[in-house]
Amino acid sequence: MGILQRALALPERRGVYTLPTKQWWTALRASGQPVTPENALHIIAVYSAIRLLAESVGSLPLIVYERLPNGGKRRAVEHPLYRLLHDAPNDEMTAVVFRETLQAHLGAWGNAFAQIVRDRGGRVMALWPLRPDRMTVTRNAAGQLEYHYEGVREPFAADEILHIPALSFDGLVGYSPISLARQGLWLLQAAEAYGARFFENDARPGVVLKHPGKLSEDAYKHLKSSWEEAHSGVDKAHKPAILEEGMDISTVGIPPQDAQFLETRKFQIAEIARLYRIPPHMLGDLDRATFSNIEQQGIEFVVYTLRPWLVRWEQAIWLRLLTPAERKRYFVEHLVDGLLRGDVKSRYEAYAIGRNGGWLSANDIRELENMNPIEGGDAYWTPLNMMPKEGQRASTEQRGANAERREREARVAARRKLIEMHDEALRDAFERVVRREANDVANAARKYLGKGDVLGFLTWLDAFMEQHAAWMQDKLRPVFLAYGRAVADAAASEAAGASGVPAGTQGAPQGVEGFVDEYLQTLAARWTGSSAGQVRALANESDASAALDAVTARMEEWRATRADKETRWNAHRLNNAVAKWVFAALGVKHLVWVTYDKSCPYCQRLDGQVVGIEGWFVAKGEVLPGDESKPEFVVRQWVGHPPLHTGCDCTITVAS
Repeated sequence: MGILQRALALPERRGVYTLPTKQWWTALRASGQPVTPENALHIIAVYSAIRLLAESVGSLPLIVYERLPNGGKRRAVEHPLYRLLHDAPNDEMTAVVFRETLQAHLGAWGNAFAQIVRDRGGRVMALWPLRPDRMTVTRNAAGQLEYHYEGVREPFAADEILHIPALSFDGLVGYSPISLARQGLWLLQAAEAYGARFFENDARPGVVLKHPGKLSEDAYKHLKSSWEEAHSGVDKAHKPAILEEGMDISTVGIPPQDAQFLETRKFQIAEIARLYRIPPHMLGDLDRATFSNIEQQGIEFVVYTLRPWLVRWEQAIWLRLLTPAERKRYFVEHLVDGLLRGDVKSRYEAYAIGRNGGWLSANDIRELENMNPIEGGDAYWTPLNMMPKEGQRASTEQRGANAERREREARVAARRKLIEMHDEALRDAFERVVRREANDVANAARKYLGKGDVLGFLTWLDAFMEQHAAWMQDKLRPVFLAYGRAVADAAASEAAGASGVPAGTQGAPQGVEGFVDEYLQTLAARWTGSSAGQVRALANESDASAALDAVTARMEEWRATRADKETRWNAHRLNNAVAKWVFAALGVKHLVWVTYDKSCPYCQRLDGQVVGIEGWFVAKGEVLPGDESKPEFVVRQWVGHPPLHTGCDCTITVAS
């Protein structure tokens, strides 16, 4: 055992990582009662500290965000994990109770565990808390983590457990704050026990009875027992004492050890505050709290106490509850702005500086104050006194262009909202397609390529892809039809009043179902053609064993990323394709390109460009210049509507 481990009395950790809390409770018997997380809660300061942290973490909103191409973020309300973390992680607990429970486990045991329940597609469906004192963490022969829970025969794998550890030396199992502070907690327990006995005797100092004569042994015992029977205990306090035979009574002062009792208890409260890094005034110790510093201490509590716990939560969720593909796109974050807000006067003065400086809009401020946006509130002011004179005219022109752009963005807002609303349904449909295709191709590869039969595999592949195209259209059609009809209705409203559209036109034109079927037919042909081409190239490897490995690896890649890519591409492509079809059917003459990604040099070049309804925004073979971050882009097909490239979220609308 190392020097530091001997100093801290911590167990050595080699192959097995056992929670220290399970080994120390029975070791401390100085007072006849071990210090455990359960009985430590009987200490008011400990209970208050753990409760404060648990309720603070549990009550903060925990949001799933999606990263946007322009560096921003949005709430990913369509992601299944959003509901679990924000509303209810299982059928029996609210999100507040769940996170409060796990944070209490962290405060007591230094570890929080939750079982992850997934569906067949690997998505998280529920989270159930597990008691840390019943969990043991080990590594198997392959070096993989296993979680052994009392009462469960088979160990949990790492991807089946959400584990949030506190501070530790191995980074796997956290140390319990109560275990590390057990001596101080025992002292506080002993002080409380002493206080209970002290007040049980009415908190009275010592009493001396004086008798003028000499008492026999029997008389002495009788006097002592009768006095204690009549005056010992709180319920017998303040009863009159009757003295006989010339006896007299006097008292002695409180002994020094009694006089230090209250100071000892106050010191222990400060120790608990230090243990959990909590401002003492939050545990009821107001000796050093003033009106001038208590607000600052509250902010320091958020920054230095809560934030480390919140980051542990966020990163553990990111690692265990999101797939590798989702980690590039999504993240989770607590909302702590409300806890850091100052008084009304200070906030409004700060808002005024930001508003006048041009980096806060009215709606930015209203969002910070939990208020709804207002029309025209997205405008940013430009201080003219800080602009060169030659730039003022350009600024006026730019503001006009910005106003037109905002008008276009507002016009398509309802249709773009449909992308978010149908994202989950589209993603589920594509995941079914990818799962079927990847599983069948991988199984066939093992069957044929495993025996060196490349020709047999390629023959099977052609027959499968032909059948798979029809199956794919059948599975995607209900979701695509629902999405297409919604987009068509929104596009019809978008075109109302445009040039060339008859006055009073309402509703989408007939025939959107046929358009969607044609879209699906083209999609299925492109999809299966691409799939067959990729697999055929891999199967023609010189060595059949290498071909099998290559095909298997490609199927794993598809399972991880293909559904996500196809969802994003088709959600935008079908949206714009249906909208253009509706615009043309209603008589719209011109379309305009609307760009959202301000960092994309290709899309920025097209922003605001107007073409005829049958025209092309970009010709096949055209080269779009890039910038320092992106090379020039060669367009591979005629572009009549977005998306222009992978990841493009541009759109079109009617030109005013």
